[in-house]
Amino acid sequence: MVKIIIVGAAHGGRETVNGLLAANTDNEIHWYEHGQFATALDWAPADAEKERLALSQQVTLFDQTTVTRITPATHTITARNQRGQLQTDHYDRLVLSVGSLPIQLPIPGAELSGVRSIQNRASINELKLAAKSAAIKNVVVIGGGYIGMNFAALFKQTGKQVTVIDVNARPFSHNLDSEFTQILAAASVENGLQLKMEERVTAVLGSTHVTAVQTNRGQYAADLVLVAVGNRPNTAWLRGTLALDSEGLIETDDYFQTSVPDIYAIGDATKVRFTPTGTKERITLGSAASHAGRLLAHNLLTDQRIVFPGVQATSALNAAGYYFAATGLNTQLAVRMQQPVLATYIAVPRLVASAPARLNATVHFKLFYDKTHRILGAQIMSTAELTAVINTVSLAIQMGATLEQLAYGDFFFQPGLSQPVDVLSTASLQALQTLATN
Repeated sequence: MVKIIIVGAAHGGRETVNGLLAANTDNEIHWYEHGQFATALDWAPADAEKERLALSQQVTLFDQTTVTRITPATHTITARNQRGQLQTDHYDRLVLSVGSLPIQLPIPGAELSGVRSIQNRASINELKLAAKSAAIKNVVVIGGGYIGMNFAALFKQTGKQVTVIDVNARPFSHNLDSEFTQILAAASVENGLQLKMEERVTAVLGSTHVTAVQTNRGQYAADLVLVAVGNRPNTAWLRGTLALDSEGLIETDDYFQTSVPDIYAIGDATKVRFTPTGTKERITLGSAASHAGRLLAHNLLTDQRIVFPGVQATSALNAAGYYFAATGLNTQLAVRMQQPVLATYIAVPRLVASAPARLNATVHFKLFYDKTHRILGAQIMSTAELTAVINTVSLAIQMGATLEQLAYGDFFFQPGLSQPVDVLSTASLQALQTLATN
């Protein structure tokens, strides 16, 4: 029997435990979580006691317990529980899914009451409650990415005056190209958000509680400030124990093995293979951590280990009345990675003109590829829910498919209803025509 300790109950740790349990082995599993398992695993309050009892029959749970030290020489960890007491535990295999910490702005007033960030699921729940508070009237969100814009929309829906501040020219600029972000920016303003783009926050104002945010261009009233400018790996406590790179990320091989035998790491504190480029990148998506956890569970239980095949960083969201999704490379990523790409953008009606207006939405689609016609990325957006189309492109990237294969793929045809999938063939054919004439 092997004793496996899992540290962290976010996506990576959760999927590792699920995989180990699904294998029906007699291994001993100890699971440590800094917060509460009920919150981390999103158990409904009414079901929490039942869920915990069922899980604890298979796994020894240590919630509200923080692992503070690893001693590889003795295969032990040291942890502090909620009462401040230290305890040690022995492992045969150790899995670290330690996640990340929100970046705090190094500016005056950042420590004031009312300045929030996304630490974990508990902090998300707290912000949802804050959105319902009548005492909060003005909200400033610092950061116009997925998290910032998602919460900006939530606060707007509950009647708050919401201002979004970002150093970039448009919201979602790290995720989508300008053809999409300019539409989303305009729609966000129409929905009542105040977008203050290309501004830099210089201070948070107030005596004990926040009252306003100061930027290089103006001042904005605030009863609550959400800082959503990114995150850093939660690995400072591991320095000197495991090999970390210049960004503080845990160095791992293709099997998630760290620099120390019998210690593995997955999730936001690591890099994984990014399929479009073949390079190892930090992909801070729950889906990437989940994929890693499933494969790691397999590798922990067998000598016939599988190399992690990589991810395409596929994601989707809805904002300002639009549904959008992306996978693989975009223009900004291609520039940062010095990866030459070609791209084709199209905007086509979803259905025939005679279809009801609510179904006849325009589809915006952009396809990225290289000079060998290998597909490298895509983005899709519409007021109709078509985000699942991006999964086809994600699989195409993973399998090394070309424009020709996507253009002539055998997608179902239903007269008057085939446009949502036809957008893939249309973009691929247009790309091939462009290449042929150049």
